[in-house]
Amino acid sequence: MSKTSTDGEKDFSLITAEKKAKPKSTFGVIVSAILKSIVIALSALAVGISLGSAFFTKNQFWGAWLGIFVFAVVLNNFKKLFTTLLYCFIVGLTFNLILLYWIYPTVQLGTADQFLSYLSVFGLSAVMSLQFILFGFVYFFVRKLTWVLPLAAASLWVSIEFLHQLIAYYLFAFPWFVLGYSQFEQLPLIQISSITGAYGVSFIIVFVCFTAAMFIGAYKKRQKLIYTFLSVLLLALSIVYGKNEIRKQLDFINTSPRHIKVALMQPNTHGLILVGRGEEAYNSLTKQLLALEGQGVEFIIWPETSVEGAFTSPENKEFITNISAKYQAPQLFGGSEIKDNGLYVGAGLFTKDGLIDSYQKNKLVPFGEFLPWQKLLNGFYKSMGITSLTGDFVEGKDTGKNLVLDLEHVSYPFATNICFESLFPKIWRNQAQSGAQFFVNISNDGWFLDTAAPLQHLRINVFRAVENRRPILRATTTGYSAWIDSLGKIRFRSGNLFEQETAIFDFKFQNRNKKTIYSDYGDIFALVCIFLTMSFWGVAIAFYIQDIYGE
Repeated sequence: MSKTSTDGEKDFSLITAEKKAKPKSTFGVIVSAILKSIVIALSALAVGISLGSAFFTKNQFWGAWLGIFVFAVVLNNFKKLFTTLLYCFIVGLTFNLILLYWIYPTVQLGTADQFLSYLSVFGLSAVMSLQFILFGFVYFFVRKLTWVLPLAAASLWVSIEFLHQLIAYYLFAFPWFVLGYSQFEQLPLIQISSITGAYGVSFIIVFVCFTAAMFIGAYKKRQKLIYTFLSVLLLALSIVYGKNEIRKQLDFINTSPRHIKVALMQPNTHGLILVGRGEEAYNSLTKQLLALEGQGVEFIIWPETSVEGAFTSPENKEFITNISAKYQAPQLFGGSEIKDNGLYVGAGLFTKDGLIDSYQKNKLVPFGEFLPWQKLLNGFYKSMGITSLTGDFVEGKDTGKNLVLDLEHVSYPFATNICFESLFPKIWRNQAQSGAQFFVNISNDGWFLDTAAPLQHLRINVFRAVENRRPILRATTTGYSAWIDSLGKIRFRSGNLFEQETAIFDFKFQNRNKKTIYSDYGDIFALVCIFLTMSFWGVAIAFYIQDIYGE
């Protein structure tokens, strides 16, 4: 009896095991896979939208924190590399389509080709998504190092942002996105940029969010406590440093300011220049100048492309010089410049005596102002009918050049940079090291139309001011023109886009010989992050190989 009972129990247990081991039906597998895919896709869309909200017209800075937190939680739970990469691609594509949607109307305005416009925005967004894919690929292996997880994630993120900047500077790319830019209004937090560049703000966001994500996962209590303490300490030190910098700068400005009465001219002539109505642009500028009557303006700043053709042409030089003679004020005038048999995008400093000096743009817009690798791909470009949107320009060579404003026997060296150069901290650092007391950024943002891009462009300038602790005067053709102080605070911003506006104010700034750590030493912080990333990656790969092949 006992044996029979035992056999029966064995039989029953075998049957139970067989039932448990019985594979799911094909239909069940398909349904499960579809539901899992839908959840992953919706999560990726939510992360992309949350990140995108932090860069849209109405800035929602918290969107960056929420998006990175959810991103971290999901990545920590993926078991397959392919799923991780697919998820990162969807996040990146969604985010970049939100960030760069304005590429479509810009290309449409320049080419009137709807297919090319769609191809441009989707193609660029897909390429920009490589940042997220690369992050997901490296993080998939590094996440096994749970004791350094938030540090590894933050270092990796900064490393990829810096790598994109290097590629853009020395080859060509479009470094429009740095996570830290989303926090441009959080003045105490962003002051760390004077040491680390904007990358420091990105580091803090990722470090804190990946720490928070550890609380939704099987991580040791000690790990959570240590990284919570480090996150709070990192935030606290950054904010204390920021508030101290704000106090010091405000005290300095209030006790020993320099004053220049500046006129920022926003002429709204882009539409006229675009259709070849240069004479009407002249008339529009002449009417706008009436606002300067009796104001005692000392420095007049115009954006690029205020008039048709090069500012070095005889008729334009005469027009601009006459303005300086009438109002007894130097002018900075942006546009194209013919010099040494080359066509440049430039900025000319004019007085009543004519053109005194000029700056030539060092970093041109790919496909907008030049065709990349034109000598190599010239045949392909011709066969496809591809041309540069605004002309074939030559790059300037002197990234550290300053111009000098002379007022009543006092010289004010200042740096000029043009439009796309806002994206390259290296140019601004070189100019600060050359002795610039303030920056002048001129741009034609009319190509962006009435989109979020002009405001995104303005926000990037905020970080260039903080990094070098130099104020910025910004004049754009259609908006947004602005005065950004050395703390990154926007003291003045023009009202609406595509409206002619003249802003006259006492520009207060400090004569600074001292450079910031970032101005002097550049991207040391980013290089440290690269070193940490390579170290963590090496250890993670070693463990991965050991897991596969054994000891």
